[in-house]
Amino acid sequence: RRSRRHHVPEVPEPLRSLMRPVTFYLIAAVLVITDQMSKWSVSRSVPPSGRSIIPGVFSLMPTHNAEGAFNIVQAPGWVFVIVAVVAILALVMAYHMGQRDDTVLCGALALALGGAIGNLIDRALYGYVRDFFQIHDFSGRTLWPIFNIADAGITVAIILIAYRAIWPKANPAPSA
Repeated sequence: RRSRRHHVPEVPEPLRSLMRPVTFYLIAAVLVITDQMSKWSVSRSVPPSGRSIIPGVFSLMPTHNAEGAFNIVQAPGWVFVIVAVVAILALVMAYHMGQRDDTVLCGALALALGGAIGNLIDRALYGYVRDFFQIHDFSGRTLWPIFNIADAGITVAIILIAYRAIWPKANPAPSA
């Protein structure tokens, strides 16, 4: 028995050019919405003492992070707001001025954008970022700074950008 292959028509370039920015901003928007919904949900359903999800490994531990970069960088709150706004503008410019056919790089920029916006919303509304994912050992000692979905998006973006820097996208061979 022979399998039938259906021919999938190629998407015309004008439509493809329109879909790239729509996809970019949609990825960022989904990350922002997921981040804000998760923060809202945790703030209303998890006690301040936290809730174990995987005993000895993973908990939800609501915290307020007034500092930056996993509580490592300390500065006045307005400094983080300015840095976030500049980062958001730089990410949008990098997307629009860069190689939009590189899905890894564009995905990374979209994740970083969504993460930056998600944490900026917290800083603008509360003066701090709401974090809650805690990775710890059986004694309760935190093994990684407590983080949120926006932070995870930014971290994945950094990993993808590093990947692309180490393994650049191969350029297609020129047509003869």
